Amino acid sequence: MRKKISIISSFLLVAVLMVFSGCGCKQNSSTGYEVHLEVWGLFDDSDVMQKAISDYQKRNPTVKEIIYKKMTVDSYENDIMDALATGNGPDIFLIGNTWLAKHKAKLAPAPIDNLSSNQSLIITPKQVQDQFVDVVSSDFVSDGKVYALPLSVDSLALYYNKDLLNQAGISIPPVTWTDFDTAVKKITRIDSLGNIELSGAAMGMSSDASSGTGKINRATDILALLMMQAGANMVNAESGQASFADFTKTTYGADMSPGEQALAYYTKFTDPSNAEYCWNSLQHNSIDSFIEGGTAMMLNYSWNISKVQSKAPKLNLGIADVPQNMDAGGNGISMDFANYWGYAVSNYKVQNQEYVEQATGNKNTYATNDQRIAEAWKFIRFLTMTKASSSSLPVAPQTTESANFDPAAEYATNQNKPAARRDLIENQKSDLLLGPFADGNLIAKSWPQPDNLAVERIFDEMIDDVALKGEKVHDAIQRAQNSVNVLTRD
Repeated sequence: MRKKISIISSFLLVAVLMVFSGCGCKQNSSTGYEVHLEVWGLFDDSDVMQKAISDYQKRNPTVKEIIYKKMTVDSYENDIMDALATGNGPDIFLIGNTWLAKHKAKLAPAPIDNLSSNQSLIITPKQVQDQFVDVVSSDFVSDGKVYALPLSVDSLALYYNKDLLNQAGISIPPVTWTDFDTAVKKITRIDSLGNIELSGAAMGMSSDASSGTGKINRATDILALLMMQAGANMVNAESGQASFADFTKTTYGADMSPGEQALAYYTKFTDPSNAEYCWNSLQHNSIDSFIEGGTAMMLNYSWNISKVQSKAPKLNLGIADVPQNMDAGGNGISMDFANYWGYAVSNYKVQNQEYVEQATGNKNTYATNDQRIAEAWKFIRFLTMTKASSSSLPVAPQTTESANFDPAAEYATNQNKPAARRDLIENQKSDLLLGPFADGNLIAKSWPQPDNLAVERIFDEMIDDVALKGEKVHDAIQRAQNSVNVLTRD
Protein backbone atom coordinates (compact mmCIF):
# COMPACT_ATOMS: atom_id res chain seq x y z
CA MET A 1 0.00 0.00 0.00
CA ARG A 2 2.84 2.40 0.93
CA LYS A 3 4.48 1.62 -2.43
CA LYS A 4 1.24 2.40 -4.33
CA ILE A 5 0.77 5.66 -2.41
CA SER A 6 4.36 6.64 -3.21
CA ILE A 7 3.86 5.97 -6.93
CA ILE A 8 0.60 7.93 -7.00
CA SER A 9 2.18 10.82 -5.09
CA SER A 10 5.09 10.93 -7.53
CA PHE A 11 2.71 10.90 -10.47
CA LEU A 12 0.67 13.77 -9.03
CA LEU A 13 3.81 15.77 -8.34
CA VAL A 14 5.01 15.37 -11.92
CA ALA A 15 1.57 16.35 -13.23
CA VAL A 16 1.52 19.48 -11.07
CA LEU A 17 5.01 20.42 -12.23
CA MET A 18 3.97 19.95 -15.86
CA VAL A 19 0.98 22.24 -15.43
CA PHE A 20 2.96 25.00 -13.73
CA SER A 21 5.88 24.73 -16.15
CA GLY A 22 3.55 24.90 -19.14
CA CYS A 23 4.64 21.51 -20.54
CA GLY A 24 2.05 20.18 -22.95
CA CYS A 25 0.03 23.38 -22.71
CA LYS A 26 2.03 26.52 -23.35
CA GLN A 27 5.51 27.85 -22.93
CA ASN A 28 6.71 29.71 -19.87
CA SER A 29 6.00 33.41 -20.41
CA SER A 30 8.04 34.71 -17.48
CA THR A 31 10.86 37.06 -18.49
CA GLY A 32 11.44 38.78 -15.17
CA TYR A 33 10.33 42.17 -16.50
CA GLU A 34 7.27 43.93 -17.92
CA VAL A 35 6.95 46.33 -20.84
CA HIS A 36 4.36 49.02 -21.59
CA LEU A 37 4.47 50.10 -25.25
CA GLU A 38 3.14 53.22 -26.92
CA VAL A 39 2.50 53.26 -30.68
CA TRP A 40 2.02 56.38 -32.78
CA GLY A 41 0.14 56.00 -36.07
CA LEU A 42 -1.32 58.36 -38.63
CA PHE A 43 -4.19 57.20 -40.78
CA ASP A 44 -5.78 54.39 -38.77
CA ASP A 45 -8.10 54.78 -35.79
CA SER A 46 -7.35 52.83 -32.61
CA ASP A 47 -10.07 50.26 -33.32
CA VAL A 48 -8.18 49.18 -36.45
CA MET A 49 -5.30 48.01 -34.26
CA GLN A 50 -7.29 46.72 -31.31
CA LYS A 51 -7.60 43.08 -32.36
CA ALA A 52 -3.88 42.80 -33.15
CA ILE A 53 -2.98 44.43 -29.82
CA SER A 54 -5.32 42.20 -27.83
CA ASP A 55 -4.17 39.01 -29.52
CA TYR A 56 -0.51 39.93 -29.14
CA GLN A 57 -0.79 40.58 -25.40
CA LYS A 58 -2.27 37.09 -24.99
CA ARG A 59 0.65 35.65 -26.93
CA ASN A 60 3.27 37.69 -25.07
CA PRO A 61 2.33 38.38 -21.42
CA THR A 62 5.58 40.30 -20.95
CA VAL A 63 3.92 43.19 -22.80
CA LYS A 64 1.34 44.35 -20.28
CA GLU A 65 0.01 47.30 -22.21
CA ILE A 66 0.03 48.67 -25.77
CA ILE A 67 -1.39 52.15 -26.23
CA TYR A 68 -2.12 53.28 -29.80
CA LYS A 69 -2.41 56.98 -30.63
CA LYS A 70 -3.56 58.42 -33.95
CA MET A 71 -1.56 61.56 -34.70
CA THR A 72 -2.16 64.58 -36.94
CA VAL A 73 -0.50 64.38 -40.35
CA ASP A 74 0.39 68.05 -40.77
CA SER A 75 2.51 68.31 -37.61
CA TYR A 76 3.49 64.65 -37.31
CA GLU A 77 7.20 64.77 -38.12
CA ASN A 78 7.81 67.76 -35.85
CA ASP A 79 5.79 66.12 -33.06
CA ILE A 80 7.84 62.94 -33.35
CA MET A 81 11.18 64.72 -33.36
CA ASP A 82 10.26 66.93 -30.40
CA ALA A 83 9.08 63.93 -28.37
CA LEU A 84 12.12 61.80 -29.20
CA ALA A 85 14.47 64.66 -28.34
CA THR A 86 13.19 64.63 -24.74
CA GLY A 87 13.17 60.84 -24.45
CA ASN A 88 9.41 60.87 -23.94
CA GLY A 89 8.31 59.82 -27.40
CA PRO A 90 6.58 56.62 -28.48
CA ASP A 91 8.22 53.22 -28.49
CA ILE A 92 6.92 52.46 -31.98
CA PHE A 93 6.04 55.03 -34.63
CA LEU A 94 5.54 55.41 -38.37
CA ILE A 95 8.27 56.80 -40.61
CA GLY A 96 8.00 57.68 -44.30
CA ASN A 97 9.83 55.38 -46.67
CA THR A 98 12.32 58.17 -47.49
CA TRP A 99 13.06 59.14 -43.89
CA LEU A 100 15.80 56.66 -42.97
CA ALA A 101 18.74 58.80 -44.06
CA LYS A 102 17.35 61.80 -42.21
CA HIS A 103 16.42 60.10 -38.92
CA LYS A 104 18.54 56.95 -38.74
CA ALA A 105 20.33 58.03 -35.55
CA LYS A 106 17.03 58.19 -33.70
CA LEU A 107 15.99 54.63 -34.64
CA ALA A 108 16.82 51.27 -33.07
CA PRO A 109 17.21 48.47 -35.64
CA ALA A 110 15.81 45.01 -34.96
CA PRO A 111 18.17 43.53 -32.33
CA ILE A 112 19.13 40.03 -31.28
CA ASP A 113 16.26 38.26 -29.55
CA ASN A 114 16.97 38.77 -25.86
CA LEU A 115 15.40 35.40 -25.01
CA SER A 116 16.77 33.29 -27.88
CA SER A 117 19.29 30.58 -27.16
CA ASN A 118 21.09 30.94 -30.50
CA GLN A 119 21.45 34.74 -30.39
CA SER A 120 19.44 35.21 -33.60
CA LEU A 121 18.06 38.53 -34.79
CA ILE A 122 14.37 39.19 -34.16
CA ILE A 123 14.08 40.09 -37.85
CA THR A 124 16.79 39.43 -40.43
CA PRO A 125 17.39 41.24 -43.74
CA LYS A 126 16.88 37.89 -45.48
CA GLN A 127 13.39 37.59 -44.00
CA VAL A 128 12.52 41.07 -45.22
CA GLN A 129 13.83 40.25 -48.67
CA ASP A 130 11.85 37.01 -48.83
CA GLN A 131 8.55 38.27 -47.40
CA PHE A 132 8.24 41.85 -48.65
CA VAL A 133 8.39 43.57 -52.03
CA ASP A 134 11.88 44.70 -53.03
CA VAL A 135 11.43 48.39 -52.26
CA VAL A 136 11.04 47.62 -48.53
CA SER A 137 14.58 46.25 -48.32
CA SER A 138 15.89 49.22 -50.30
CA ASP A 139 14.19 51.73 -48.03
CA PHE A 140 14.35 50.15 -44.58
CA VAL A 141 17.37 47.80 -44.50
CA SER A 142 20.76 49.45 -44.07
CA ASP A 143 24.16 48.06 -43.15
CA GLY A 144 22.67 44.61 -42.62
CA LYS A 145 20.06 45.87 -40.14
CA VAL A 146 16.28 46.24 -40.35
CA TYR A 147 15.03 49.69 -39.33
CA ALA A 148 11.31 49.63 -40.16
CA LEU A 149 8.57 47.45 -41.66
CA PRO A 150 5.27 48.39 -43.35
CA LEU A 151 1.75 47.04 -43.12
CA SER A 152 1.06 48.35 -46.61
CA VAL A 153 3.01 49.64 -49.60
CA ASP A 154 1.50 52.01 -52.14
CA SER A 155 2.62 52.77 -55.68
CA LEU A 156 1.35 54.90 -58.53
CA ALA A 157 -1.39 53.69 -60.87
CA LEU A 158 -3.43 55.22 -63.68
CA TYR A 159 -6.91 56.44 -62.70
CA TYR A 160 -9.14 56.86 -65.74
CA ASN A 161 -12.72 57.81 -66.53
CA LYS A 162 -14.05 54.87 -68.55
CA ASP A 163 -16.83 56.93 -70.12
CA LEU A 164 -14.44 59.57 -71.44
CA LEU A 165 -12.08 56.97 -72.87
CA ASN A 166 -15.01 55.13 -74.45
CA GLN A 167 -16.29 58.34 -76.06
CA ALA A 168 -12.82 58.94 -77.52
CA GLY A 169 -12.79 55.44 -79.01
CA ILE A 170 -10.09 54.18 -76.64
CA SER A 171 -10.89 50.57 -75.79
CA ILE A 172 -8.08 49.91 -73.32
CA PRO A 173 -6.19 52.29 -71.03
CA PRO A 174 -2.65 53.30 -72.07
CA VAL A 175 0.06 50.71 -71.45
CA THR A 176 3.05 52.79 -72.57
CA TRP A 177 3.74 56.53 -72.56
CA THR A 178 3.37 56.50 -76.34
CA ASP A 179 -0.14 55.11 -75.82
CA PHE A 180 -0.68 57.77 -73.18
CA ASP A 181 0.25 60.57 -75.59
CA THR A 182 -2.12 59.18 -78.20
CA ALA A 183 -4.97 58.99 -75.69
CA VAL A 184 -4.35 62.55 -74.46
CA LYS A 185 -4.58 63.90 -78.02
CA LYS A 186 -7.80 61.99 -78.71
CA ILE A 187 -9.53 63.09 -75.51
CA THR A 188 -8.44 66.72 -74.96
CA ARG A 189 -10.82 69.41 -76.22
CA ILE A 190 -9.69 73.03 -76.61
CA ASP A 191 -12.09 75.76 -77.68
CA SER A 192 -11.48 78.50 -80.25
CA LEU A 193 -10.13 80.83 -77.58
CA GLY A 194 -7.54 78.30 -76.42
CA ASN A 195 -9.36 77.29 -73.26
CA ILE A 196 -9.12 73.67 -72.18
CA GLU A 197 -12.68 72.34 -72.08
CA LEU A 198 -11.68 68.74 -71.37
CA SER A 199 -8.22 67.58 -70.33
CA GLY A 200 -6.89 64.24 -71.45
CA ALA A 201 -4.67 63.97 -68.37
CA ALA A 202 -3.48 65.85 -65.31
CA MET A 203 0.19 66.31 -66.18
CA GLY A 204 2.78 69.03 -66.44
CA MET A 205 2.44 71.34 -63.44
CA SER A 206 3.99 71.33 -59.96
CA SER A 207 2.41 69.64 -56.95
CA ASP A 208 -0.34 70.93 -54.70
CA ALA A 209 2.25 71.28 -51.96
CA SER A 210 3.08 74.61 -53.64
CA SER A 211 0.77 77.60 -53.99
CA GLY A 212 -1.45 78.41 -56.94
CA THR A 213 -4.03 76.67 -59.10
CA GLY A 214 -3.65 73.97 -61.72
CA LYS A 215 -1.67 71.81 -59.32
CA ILE A 216 -1.00 68.11 -59.81
CA ASN A 217 -1.31 65.92 -56.73
CA ARG A 218 1.98 64.03 -56.18
CA ALA A 219 3.59 65.73 -59.21
CA THR A 220 7.07 65.29 -57.79
CA ASP A 221 6.57 61.53 -57.47
CA ILE A 222 5.31 61.35 -61.05
CA LEU A 223 8.37 63.22 -62.28
CA ALA A 224 10.71 61.00 -60.25
CA LEU A 225 9.02 57.95 -61.77
CA LEU A 226 9.55 59.32 -65.29
CA MET A 227 13.21 60.02 -64.52
CA MET A 228 13.82 56.52 -63.19
CA GLN A 229 11.92 54.91 -66.07
CA ALA A 230 14.10 56.91 -68.47
CA GLY A 231 17.18 55.41 -66.82
CA ALA A 232 18.33 58.28 -64.62
CA ASN A 233 20.43 57.46 -61.56
CA MET A 234 18.75 59.54 -58.88
CA VAL A 235 21.74 59.20 -56.56
CA ASN A 236 25.37 58.39 -57.32
CA ALA A 237 26.07 55.08 -55.59
CA GLU A 238 29.69 56.00 -54.81
CA SER A 239 29.41 59.62 -53.66
CA GLY A 240 25.85 59.58 -52.31
CA GLN A 241 25.21 62.83 -54.18
CA ALA A 242 22.12 63.49 -56.28
CA SER A 243 22.76 62.69 -59.94
CA PHE A 244 19.33 62.78 -61.60
CA ALA A 245 20.52 65.51 -64.00
CA ASP A 246 23.60 63.61 -65.14
CA PHE A 247 24.22 61.47 -68.18
CA THR A 248 24.67 57.75 -67.53
CA LYS A 249 27.28 55.47 -69.10
CA THR A 250 24.81 54.41 -71.77
CA THR A 251 23.59 57.92 -72.62
CA TYR A 252 26.84 59.84 -73.16
CA GLY A 253 26.66 61.67 -76.47
CA ALA A 254 22.87 62.04 -76.43
CA ASP A 255 21.27 65.46 -76.71
CA MET A 256 19.66 65.19 -73.27
CA SER A 257 20.34 63.17 -70.12
CA PRO A 258 17.62 60.75 -68.98
CA GLY A 259 16.54 63.18 -66.28
CA GLU A 260 16.27 66.03 -68.78
CA GLN A 261 14.22 63.85 -71.13
CA ALA A 262 11.81 63.06 -68.28
CA LEU A 263 11.43 66.72 -67.25
CA ALA A 264 10.88 67.75 -70.87
CA TYR A 265 8.29 65.01 -71.32
CA TYR A 266 6.41 65.90 -68.15
CA THR A 267 6.24 69.64 -68.81
CA LYS A 268 5.27 69.32 -72.50
CA PHE A 269 1.64 68.83 -71.42
CA THR A 270 1.56 72.53 -70.37
CA ASP A 271 3.05 73.82 -73.64
CA PRO A 272 0.28 75.22 -75.94
CA SER A 273 2.50 74.63 -78.98
CA ASN A 274 2.77 70.92 -78.19
CA ALA A 275 0.40 68.34 -79.67
CA GLU A 276 -0.17 66.86 -76.18
CA TYR A 277 -1.08 70.19 -74.57
CA CYS A 278 -3.83 69.47 -72.03
CA TRP A 279 -3.10 71.37 -68.79
CA ASN A 280 -2.44 74.89 -67.53
CA SER A 281 -2.52 76.98 -64.37
CA LEU A 282 -6.25 77.69 -64.79
CA GLN A 283 -7.21 74.07 -64.16
CA HIS A 284 -8.58 72.87 -60.85
CA ASN A 285 -6.46 70.66 -58.60
CA SER A 286 -5.87 67.37 -60.46
CA ILE A 287 -7.99 65.25 -58.10
CA ASP A 288 -10.85 67.76 -58.10
CA SER A 289 -10.77 68.05 -61.88
CA PHE A 290 -10.86 64.26 -62.25
CA ILE A 291 -13.78 63.97 -59.82
CA GLU A 292 -15.66 66.75 -61.66
CA GLY A 293 -15.24 64.97 -65.00
CA GLY A 294 -12.97 67.68 -66.41
CA THR A 295 -9.99 65.36 -66.68
CA ALA A 296 -9.93 61.86 -68.12
CA MET A 297 -6.75 60.43 -66.55
CA MET A 298 -4.48 61.04 -63.57
CA LEU A 299 -1.65 59.20 -61.85
CA ASN A 300 -2.12 58.68 -58.15
CA TYR A 301 -2.00 56.31 -55.17
CA SER A 302 -4.63 53.95 -53.81
CA TRP A 303 -5.50 56.17 -50.85
CA ASN A 304 -7.51 58.40 -53.22
CA ILE A 305 -9.88 55.62 -54.30
CA SER A 306 -12.26 56.28 -51.42
CA LYS A 307 -12.14 60.05 -52.01
CA VAL A 308 -13.02 59.67 -55.70
CA GLN A 309 -15.79 57.16 -54.98
CA SER A 310 -17.35 59.18 -52.17
CA LYS A 311 -17.34 62.49 -54.06
CA ALA A 312 -18.26 61.06 -57.46
CA PRO A 313 -20.23 57.84 -56.86
CA LYS A 314 -21.54 57.83 -60.45
CA LEU A 315 -18.12 58.26 -62.06
CA ASN A 316 -17.28 55.18 -64.15
CA LEU A 317 -13.90 54.67 -62.50
CA GLY A 318 -11.16 52.49 -63.92
CA ILE A 319 -7.66 51.91 -62.57
CA ALA A 320 -4.80 50.46 -64.62
CA ASP A 321 -1.11 49.80 -64.21
CA VAL A 322 1.07 52.89 -64.48
CA PRO A 323 2.28 53.42 -68.10
CA GLN A 324 5.76 52.15 -68.86
CA ASN A 325 8.62 53.56 -70.93
CA MET A 326 8.50 50.81 -73.56
CA ASP A 327 9.04 50.92 -77.30
CA ALA A 328 6.96 49.04 -79.86
CA GLY A 329 9.10 45.94 -79.34
CA GLY A 330 8.48 45.90 -75.58
CA ASN A 331 12.00 47.08 -74.73
CA GLY A 332 12.41 49.40 -71.77
CA ILE A 333 12.42 49.62 -68.00
CA SER A 334 9.39 48.31 -66.11
CA MET A 335 9.14 50.42 -62.98
CA ASP A 336 6.73 52.06 -60.57
CA PHE A 337 7.23 54.55 -57.74
CA ALA A 338 6.50 53.78 -54.08
CA ASN A 339 5.23 56.06 -51.34
CA TYR A 340 4.39 54.44 -47.98
CA TRP A 341 5.08 54.23 -44.24
CA GLY A 342 6.77 51.71 -41.97
CA TYR A 343 6.81 51.07 -38.22
CA ALA A 344 10.12 51.85 -36.51
CA VAL A 345 11.37 51.76 -32.89
CA SER A 346 12.86 54.69 -30.99
CA ASN A 347 16.43 54.06 -29.88
CA TYR A 348 15.87 55.56 -26.43
CA LYS A 349 13.00 56.35 -24.12
CA VAL A 350 12.87 57.56 -20.53
CA GLN A 351 10.71 54.85 -19.03
CA ASN A 352 8.28 55.69 -16.27
CA GLN A 353 9.65 53.46 -13.53
CA GLU A 354 7.23 54.92 -10.98
CA TYR A 355 4.31 53.94 -13.21
CA VAL A 356 5.61 50.39 -13.56
CA GLU A 357 6.12 50.04 -9.81
CA GLN A 358 2.61 51.31 -9.08
CA ALA A 359 1.09 49.01 -11.69
CA THR A 360 2.99 45.91 -10.61
CA GLY A 361 3.96 46.59 -7.02
CA ASN A 362 7.44 45.37 -7.91
CA LYS A 363 10.30 47.61 -9.00
CA ASN A 364 12.24 44.56 -10.18
CA THR A 365 9.93 44.33 -13.20
CA TYR A 366 11.39 47.53 -14.65
CA ALA A 367 12.64 46.73 -18.19
CA THR A 368 15.92 48.00 -19.57
CA ASN A 369 16.01 50.06 -22.75
CA ASP A 370 17.39 47.06 -24.68
CA GLN A 371 14.52 44.91 -23.42
CA ARG A 372 12.03 47.60 -24.42
CA ILE A 373 13.51 47.75 -27.93
CA ALA A 374 13.40 43.97 -28.29
CA GLU A 375 9.77 43.72 -27.19
CA ALA A 376 8.76 46.59 -29.48
CA TRP A 377 10.35 44.84 -32.45
CA LYS A 378 8.59 41.57 -31.59
CA PHE A 379 5.29 43.40 -31.83
CA ILE A 380 6.23 44.88 -35.22
CA ARG A 381 7.19 41.39 -36.38
CA PHE A 382 3.81 40.05 -35.23
CA LEU A 383 1.97 42.96 -36.86
CA THR A 384 3.60 42.89 -40.29
CA MET A 385 5.14 39.48 -41.00
CA THR A 386 3.75 35.97 -41.57
CA LYS A 387 2.28 33.96 -38.69
CA ALA A 388 5.24 31.57 -38.76
CA SER A 389 7.60 34.47 -38.02
CA SER A 390 6.06 34.84 -34.52
CA SER A 391 5.94 31.14 -33.64
CA SER A 392 8.54 31.69 -30.90
CA LEU A 393 6.30 33.95 -28.80
CA PRO A 394 6.01 32.75 -25.18
CA VAL A 395 2.39 31.62 -25.42
CA ALA A 396 1.04 29.49 -28.24
CA PRO A 397 -2.32 30.41 -29.83
CA GLN A 398 -5.12 29.16 -27.58
CA THR A 399 -7.89 29.09 -30.21
CA THR A 400 -8.19 28.28 -33.89
CA GLU A 401 -9.08 31.91 -34.57
CA SER A 402 -5.90 33.08 -32.86
CA ALA A 403 -3.80 30.48 -34.68
CA ASN A 404 -5.16 31.69 -38.03
CA PHE A 405 -4.98 35.39 -37.23
CA ASP A 406 -2.68 37.33 -39.58
CA PRO A 407 -2.76 41.05 -38.68
CA ALA A 408 -1.26 42.20 -41.99
CA ALA A 409 -3.70 40.12 -44.03
CA GLU A 410 -6.67 41.38 -42.03
CA TYR A 411 -5.43 44.95 -42.32
CA ALA A 412 -5.09 44.76 -46.11
CA THR A 413 -8.59 43.29 -46.42
CA ASN A 414 -10.47 45.46 -43.93
CA GLN A 415 -8.77 48.72 -44.82
CA ASN A 416 -8.69 48.03 -48.57
CA LYS A 417 -4.95 48.74 -48.76
CA PRO A 418 -2.39 47.30 -51.19
CA ALA A 419 -0.25 44.75 -49.36
CA ALA A 420 3.44 44.97 -48.58
CA ARG A 421 3.97 41.21 -48.30
CA ARG A 422 4.44 39.10 -51.40
CA ASP A 423 2.07 36.33 -50.29
CA LEU A 424 -0.74 38.83 -49.77
CA ILE A 425 -0.11 40.58 -53.08
CA GLU A 426 -0.95 37.36 -54.89
CA ASN A 427 -4.46 37.56 -53.46
CA GLN A 428 -4.90 41.17 -54.60
CA LYS A 429 -3.78 40.90 -58.21
CA SER A 430 -7.27 40.03 -59.45
CA ASP A 431 -8.98 42.90 -57.60
CA LEU A 432 -10.37 45.43 -60.10
CA LEU A 433 -9.22 48.46 -58.12
CA LEU A 434 -6.33 47.21 -55.98
CA GLY A 435 -4.84 44.91 -58.63
CA PRO A 436 -2.86 47.65 -60.44
CA PHE A 437 -1.34 48.81 -57.15
CA ALA A 438 -0.43 45.21 -56.26
CA ASP A 439 1.26 44.88 -59.66
CA GLY A 440 3.00 48.20 -59.15
CA ASN A 441 4.34 47.24 -55.73
CA LEU A 442 6.28 44.35 -57.28
CA ILE A 443 8.26 46.72 -59.51
CA ALA A 444 8.18 49.83 -57.32
CA LYS A 445 11.31 51.82 -56.51
CA SER A 446 12.10 54.93 -54.53
CA TRP A 447 15.24 56.92 -53.93
CA PRO A 448 17.07 58.04 -50.76
CA GLN A 449 16.39 61.70 -50.02
CA PRO A 450 18.20 63.87 -47.46
CA ASP A 451 14.92 65.67 -46.64
CA ASN A 452 11.79 64.59 -48.49
CA LEU A 453 9.87 67.84 -47.92
CA ALA A 454 12.78 70.00 -49.03
CA VAL A 455 13.32 67.80 -52.10
CA GLU A 456 9.64 68.14 -52.98
CA ARG A 457 9.94 71.94 -52.86
CA ILE A 458 13.02 71.81 -55.08
CA PHE A 459 11.28 69.57 -57.62
CA ASP A 460 8.20 71.82 -57.60
CA GLU A 461 10.39 74.85 -58.31
CA MET A 462 12.14 72.95 -61.11
CA ILE A 463 8.79 72.15 -62.75
CA ASP A 464 7.53 75.74 -62.37
CA ASP A 465 10.76 77.13 -63.85
CA VAL A 466 10.08 75.20 -67.05
CA ALA A 467 6.26 75.15 -67.21
CA LEU A 468 5.55 78.70 -66.02
CA LYS A 469 8.76 80.67 -66.55
CA GLY A 470 9.88 79.08 -69.80
CA GLU A 471 13.39 78.27 -68.60
CA LYS A 472 15.48 75.68 -70.40
CA VAL A 473 15.11 72.15 -69.11
CA HIS A 474 18.89 71.75 -68.78
CA ASP A 475 19.29 74.83 -66.60
CA ALA A 476 16.32 74.01 -64.37
CA ILE A 477 17.35 70.44 -63.67
CA GLN A 478 20.99 71.33 -63.01
CA ARG A 479 19.95 73.96 -60.49
CA ALA A 480 17.60 71.46 -58.80
CA GLN A 481 20.37 68.86 -58.54
CA ASN A 482 22.72 71.40 -56.98
CA SER A 483 20.05 72.36 -54.44
CA VAL A 484 19.46 68.73 -53.43
CA ASN A 485 23.21 68.25 -53.01
CA VAL A 486 23.35 71.22 -50.65
CA LEU A 487 20.87 69.33 -48.47
CA THR A 488 23.05 66.22 -48.65
CA ARG A 489 26.11 68.13 -47.48
CA ASP A 490 24.15 69.63 -44.60
